[in-house]
Amino acid sequence: MRKIVMSFSGLLISIGLSAQDSLKTTFLNEVVTIGTKIDVPVEKSGKTIVKLSGEDLQKNAGKTVADLLNEVPGIQIDGNFGAPGSNISYYVRGGRSKTTLILIDGVPLNDPSGINAEFDLRYLPISNVESIEILKGGLSTLYGTGAAAGVIDIRLKAPEARPIGGNVDVNAGSFGTYSENISVGGTVNKINYSLSASNINSKGFSAAQDPDGTNNFDDDGFDRQNGLLKLGYQITPDVKVGWLAGYDRFKADYDDYEFTDADNVQVSEQFRTGVNASFEYSEKGNVSGYAVMNWNKREFESAFPSIYSGRNLQAEIIQRHQFTKSIQGLFGVNYQQFKYEQEGSNEMDTTRFTMIDPYASLLINYSFFDLHIGTRLNTHSEYGTKWVYNINPSVVLNQSGFLRFKILASLSTSYITPSLYQLYSAAYGNSELLPEDALNFETGVSIYGGEKFVFNGIWFNRDESNPIDFVNVFDGNGDWVGGEYQNVAAERNVYGVELSASYQISKGISVAANYTFTETDKPETFYRIPNHKMGIGVNVQPLPALAISFKYNFTGERTTFDFNSFSELILDRYELVDLFASYGFLNNKLTVYGGINNVFDEEFIAVYGFTTRGRNFTAGLRYSF
Repeated sequence: MRKIVMSFSGLLISIGLSAQDSLKTTFLNEVVTIGTKIDVPVEKSGKTIVKLSGEDLQKNAGKTVADLLNEVPGIQIDGNFGAPGSNISYYVRGGRSKTTLILIDGVPLNDPSGINAEFDLRYLPISNVESIEILKGGLSTLYGTGAAAGVIDIRLKAPEARPIGGNVDVNAGSFGTYSENISVGGTVNKINYSLSASNINSKGFSAAQDPDGTNNFDDDGFDRQNGLLKLGYQITPDVKVGWLAGYDRFKADYDDYEFTDADNVQVSEQFRTGVNASFEYSEKGNVSGYAVMNWNKREFESAFPSIYSGRNLQAEIIQRHQFTKSIQGLFGVNYQQFKYEQEGSNEMDTTRFTMIDPYASLLINYSFFDLHIGTRLNTHSEYGTKWVYNINPSVVLNQSGFLRFKILASLSTSYITPSLYQLYSAAYGNSELLPEDALNFETGVSIYGGEKFVFNGIWFNRDESNPIDFVNVFDGNGDWVGGEYQNVAAERNVYGVELSASYQISKGISVAANYTFTETDKPETFYRIPNHKMGIGVNVQPLPALAISFKYNFTGERTTFDFNSFSELILDRYELVDLFASYGFLNNKLTVYGGINNVFDEEFIAVYGFTTRGRNFTAGLRYSF
């Protein structure tokens, strides 16, 4: 199979490089927000940004948000190929989950009770997502702690501009998986609204790999329910307010550890509610803000039962102002409060910290030259103050020509404060932990050939100080007696190269490819991250209502740690091929779609000791009204 795929891959590269769906490169005329918190055309952004539209997301039957992020250059996801409820970890440019900040509609909904206080991607149904913007490289000046390796902003579906509209989506697939999703929304006079609900049930398969091949391990299933309500009111042409409430719950069966079956269950819930408002005080500026409270609870039923709870309060006020035609300013204050409780161990009112961060940035555009500069002062209740900055110039050459060239560079500092779990866990916590720091540098070039061809080449480097990781503790006989979180090294350097390109051959055909190389000078702290990763894809639309896509993804060797033998292992590379097709009826209001993932039934190890999905399919119907 590899010979066939690689031959086909070489043919595609010789035709022209491109990007498909999540592999695609953002084109010149697209607008992005994540790099500056101001809507700007992509050529005015000096950061590395990938944007996935709603149309891109719909071309991936049977895939999750984690699956799509795994196809973005520079990102490695762990756990997405396992049983449906497997833990998900994400690594952007070699940084662990804690170094990448995930936003939902611009708000960090991190779970303070988690080990790394990250957002759990298992909560998120892809049917509710409108678009995703991925920024790679540190930007703590705009987003605060955690934004050291990247920022992922997931935008949920917004209300329709008409009185009522929406869609219904039902699908079924391998492993006894059934999913139902509905969203409805609209605008009536000064009021807008949206309501979405989804449900998924999957019988799954054994999470742990059966070492004897007797297939007597039980299936580990997954089910999830989501509901979200948004309301907005346009008080005056210049003032609007909004309110939201959302509830997410999932139940996931899981096994004890590698090669070991068990009847364990995790039940996780989160509820959030919040308000937002904006005021356009003139043509030159506006003020906006939000306050959101998120409650989390995670309960584990196993031989070691436990219950964790978290509270995350986020509030922010932002002013945007156009000083001159060439200079825009952004000024804000962000407030965060985290609380964490483990039943029988820690109490919510005593295990907590707060952060108050004022920040400012300027976006300067003069002819072909753009400059984004910013600074932020983090004030932490446990660690005092920390100042970070970013300097991000870029130039666009030959702006009126067919071939346009953008040259960019970025220098920024970032920080990651230890999580409450890492500090205060009764079993593994370490109250002496130091915060992590990072110095990011990247430079590269983008080449735009009209509106059909884009090439991006980026070199990145991140110097990390005081990285935190779990360290095993052994007694004098070499037996494991526990562990704790420690600052594992004074310094660590991570660097690499990202190459991607896209070419629209004709109105109905586009082809794609990307390649990422990632390396570190401390390989003993670099588990599960491949040095080499690449993807290739093709989109074909032979008929106005028919769309077909092909994806090929290669993941190179990774080093992992085996806790049974307490030794390092090398996991083999693997190659996956996916196919998707859809056909629209009734002026594309009714769409029939289907996908086959891992077409060649590749056997591979993604997480040592655990199973991975073989060939699997999904088919469904989507009706828009």
